[in-house]
Amino acid sequence: MDKKLKLIASLVVLGLLMLIISACSSDATKDETTTESPGTENSEPKSGGTYTILSAADPDMLDPHKQSSIYTHMMAGLVYNKLVSYETGPGVDYTDYNVVPDLAERWEISEDGKVYKFFLREAYWHDKEPVNGRQVTAEDVVATMERIINLPGHQAAILSEVESIVAEDAQTVVFTLKQPFAPFLNFMANHFMWILPKEAVDGKVDLATDAIGTGPFVLEEWEDNVQATYTKNPKYYEEGKPYLDQVIYKVVPDQGSRIAAFRTGQADAIGALSPEQLTQLQKTNPDTEIFEALFATQEQLYMNMEREPFNDIKVRKAISMAVDRQSMVDAIYGGGETSGPVNPSLGDWALPLEEREALLPYNPEEAKKLLSEAGYPNGFDTTMIVTNGYGEQLVRVAQWVAEDLRTIGINVEMEIVEYATYFSERWPNADYDMGVGYQTYFQEPDEWLRTQLHTNGSRNWYNISDPELDKMLDEQRLILDVEERKQYVYEIQRYVLENLVNPVPLSTYYTKTPRHAYIKDSYPHASYGYGYLKDVWLDK
Repeated sequence: MDKKLKLIASLVVLGLLMLIISACSSDATKDETTTESPGTENSEPKSGGTYTILSAADPDMLDPHKQSSIYTHMMAGLVYNKLVSYETGPGVDYTDYNVVPDLAERWEISEDGKVYKFFLREAYWHDKEPVNGRQVTAEDVVATMERIINLPGHQAAILSEVESIVAEDAQTVVFTLKQPFAPFLNFMANHFMWILPKEAVDGKVDLATDAIGTGPFVLEEWEDNVQATYTKNPKYYEEGKPYLDQVIYKVVPDQGSRIAAFRTGQADAIGALSPEQLTQLQKTNPDTEIFEALFATQEQLYMNMEREPFNDIKVRKAISMAVDRQSMVDAIYGGGETSGPVNPSLGDWALPLEEREALLPYNPEEAKKLLSEAGYPNGFDTTMIVTNGYGEQLVRVAQWVAEDLRTIGINVEMEIVEYATYFSERWPNADYDMGVGYQTYFQEPDEWLRTQLHTNGSRNWYNISDPELDKMLDEQRLILDVEERKQYVYEIQRYVLENLVNPVPLSTYYTKTPRHAYIKDSYPHASYGYGYLKDVWLDK
């Protein structure tokens, strides 16, 4: 216990990948989910200025279909659009998932739910070789979707129920599904479904290092692990936007340096801070406003089920019971709640908090009994991977978990892994015993469940194989009635917490991010992409 008290006392919680969601977090409200930008209702937006984002890390590539890293996709949102997107703006909650037009100005769905027809708006590619500012066509959409299907990865799973994609004419794209598929429209708004020009799909653009899209900003230069520079797109389809002349994305790994830059006005976005850091910042910069929201994902404690003893459900349950989630999230983040198989940011698709807490109890004495029943009365030794690429908070979570596990006899040796290696190699290849990490900002219950937990799930990086669960996961995505599907999703989550217990949900915290008072009309969303910077303007 002494070690834990020392750990709590020493927590100076540094920012994490939430610099991503808060990179644009500019809302002054204290409400946890509202993204109002106060003080602008009587102000006319002003054009001009540079918005500077300081990030803890950089992606290893820019290709949005080959890399699922949050860093790749946050940057992609400046450059690309999708067919449809999620609504943002005044009065829209951070975790609202209202599908609205993007490159498709409207769409039609057949009565049997198997045919989706998208009608493209007049939009133009950035004026860069080899596209040279031409108009977007249905052939671009078809080429993009075919590329996604033919590449391995998460996006291919999103299109797994698509039977055909056809350009009916230059501005109309028709998707025919194998069967009615409940998540389809929401999947089209997913932050992995960026539309590329056909030339890029044909290999005429190096998508690993360059990006040509239709979005509000044009990528001028990217120097890996240093800086990316974007300028406003004069032909963006929303007339008069964006207001900013330039966006700078700069890599500054040290949180102290990011905070210092914010204090002196050299940075506009630096990521989430601990309550202590926010208090100190507001002392020196009393005009600083705070955006607070329920984090769009969770920390997970995951285990490789092909390695002993993690193939034993009693061991996995014991590990889950050993973690004092509420004390952890309060100490490290200043508040939050026990998470679940579907993150609570998806609202009533997640199990109610009381049920999550009941199914994920903190009970170290019962954990010791389960270990003994599994044949480990004295515990065992193991290793745990974590990355510091999201900032220091996640490392502190891993340290907390390791300390809790020691109280039931599990001795954990931690290995801090460089971000690119962690995300591209160690985690996806199940090259670990245990690990602690953040999951992607999944937008749909099917992603939280089937993508991670199905035997053939594209993000099943845990060696899970449960035929009964597979059947349930396949069935829920075919239920078109929302309430009926929701009840089945609850049933699946209960099954997961009682019979699988991997990955173990830890907590979903309330992120608190600072913004300058001069940043107006910033309406971030619980999905990847800085595209909402199209609405931001600087009142200075």
